[in-house]
Amino acid sequence: MNKFPWIAALCALMLSSCANNPARVQPIVDSRQSPTSSSGYVAGMFSRDWGPGKLDFALGIVNSATAEGYIMPFGVGTTLPESVKDRFGMIQLPPGKYRIAYWTSYSTKDQQQLTKTGISPDSSAGLPFTVASGEVVFLGSFVARNGQTGDSGSSNQWSVHHQRIVLQSAQQALSRSYPSFSAQPLSCPSCLK
Repeated sequence: MNKFPWIAALCALMLSSCANNPARVQPIVDSRQSPTSSSGYVAGMFSRDWGPGKLDFALGIVNSATAEGYIMPFGVGTTLPESVKDRFGMIQLPPGKYRIAYWTSYSTKDQQQLTKTGISPDSSAGLPFTVASGEVVFLGSFVARNGQTGDSGSSNQWSVHHQRIVLQSAQQALSRSYPSFSAQPLSCPSCLK
C-alpha cells in the first residue's frame, strides 16, 4: 500500500484548515490615542463607492518572518452604507517586516470574509516594508470601486486600487487625523518622490 497519497491528503486537509481560519480584523487606533514606544503603526487613506448592504473592505497584511496575518479595515466604519472619501485609518502592529498580501471584502455585521484578492509582491502596493517601534508606516491611498456586470446590472463587481501620494500629503493627513502622532517618524515605501 502506497502511503504517499494518504500523507498528501492529510497535508492538504491541514493546509485548508489554516486557510479557513482567516486573520482577525484589527481595531482602528482611536484618534485621541497617544503613540507607545513599544509598538509600530501602519496607516493609510481609504475611499469607497457607496454600496448597498453592510459591506466593508480591508487589507491583508502578513508578517514576513512569522506568516501571521493582520486585517486592516478601510478606516473607521460607518453606521450607514455611504461613500467614503480619503478616510485616514491606522492600526497597531508588533515591530517586524511585513507586506500587503491581499485585499478583502467582509461583512460588517459578523466580520465574515466575503472575497479575497491577492496583491502581487512586485506591485507598489505589495512591496515589503518594515514596522519599527514608535514609528508610522504609511501604505498609500486605497480606493474600493463598484462596477456592475451583466445586462441587468444585478451583479456587482468590486475592485481596489492603490494610489501613490507624496510624503508631505501623508504627513499632513496623519497630523490632521492623529494630532498626537504628528511628531512620530513617518515612512512611506510607496510614496511618490
